[in-house]
Amino acid sequence: MKSDKLIDKRKLARRFIGYVKVPSLSGKEGAFSDFIRRELHAIGIRSYRDRIGNLFAFIPGSLKEAPTVLLNAHLDTVGPGENIKPKVRYGMITSDGKTILGADNKAGVAAIMEVLGALRKNKIPHGDIQLIFTVQEETGLIGAKDIRKSALNADIGYVLDGGDVDTLYIKAPTQYNLYAEVIGRAAHAGIHPEDGINAIKVASEAIAKMRLGRIDQETTANIGIINGGIATNIVPEKVVVRGEARSHNIRKLKSQLKQMRRQLAKACSRNRANLKVNVDCAYSSFSLDRDDKVVTAAVRALKDLGIKPKLIRTGGGSDANIFNDLGIKTLIVGVGADRVHTRNERIAVDDLHNGARLLMNIIRENSARKNHKK
Repeated sequence: MKSDKLIDKRKLARRFIGYVKVPSLSGKEGAFSDFIRRELHAIGIRSYRDRIGNLFAFIPGSLKEAPTVLLNAHLDTVGPGENIKPKVRYGMITSDGKTILGADNKAGVAAIMEVLGALRKNKIPHGDIQLIFTVQEETGLIGAKDIRKSALNADIGYVLDGGDVDTLYIKAPTQYNLYAEVIGRAAHAGIHPEDGINAIKVASEAIAKMRLGRIDQETTANIGIINGGIATNIVPEKVVVRGEARSHNIRKLKSQLKQMRRQLAKACSRNRANLKVNVDCAYSSFSLDRDDKVVTAAVRALKDLGIKPKLIRTGGGSDANIFNDLGIKTLIVGVGADRVHTRNERIAVDDLHNGARLLMNIIRENSARKNHKK
């Protein structure tokens, strides 16, 4: 049976609309997690939560020679993500403009749940499936980072957290976060400002000389948060600077981080300020080969839909970075979310439908006897 017959477009859209009405900001996913657990239970799938709140389930398959497939989407959304009022117009689902929509990543959750229901209802043969819905992805892949390798028993994985349905993300960068404290000296800003060392001014000098934005096709950098000062009449004694750097090339990444740290050190030295810097790895890069089974199955699945696949690299991080780092070759698959992290976020009903159809085809491709070799 064709995937468009197995996946009911209207039912899928209703499911998605119901999901986005349940708030699930990062760290506050409990209500939505409970909602999904009840749906899993209704179709006969038992689930459990780990210590941080990630939701796990294992769906035994009838094809024991087929690879065990990991399916993942994250439960959390960015803000403003409460009191979402979805609207459907001309085949496009949006919010009312006062909030995000939540297609990132409830479109992925909806596609997975719809496919699991269709597999059960139509008794479609498949291999074992490990399901993981993660929490706090948007705040630094926190849920995925808490997963231990011993909790994973899949051979390959698919993260449904991409954009365009025709796009498969086979490479993602390494990201490092930078945290710096510039410590100057407080003084009265009106009576004796010359006795102070303005930490905000020092940090500004450093930031002005940093290479930021698009460094090259593999590398980006950003300063995203600056906090400091307590009153306009006090020369600020301390300022905190938070930033990041990402690259597909570890040598370039280290060079970029070195340049950012060097500018902070130089500015502090010129102004007799003190500096504390900490740099830590947020996640490691991954790179899949075009002939890896996890990729070829998705390519065939797209072609079965009449869609020409695009295999590209992304500049963002996702739970796929963590699963790949834990030894499971994991591909990021698009489910149609567009203009994410904004009040203009949207998803076309047709794209949502095709995302679910793609996932159904991926499972069937990995379950086909000719593709059982792991």
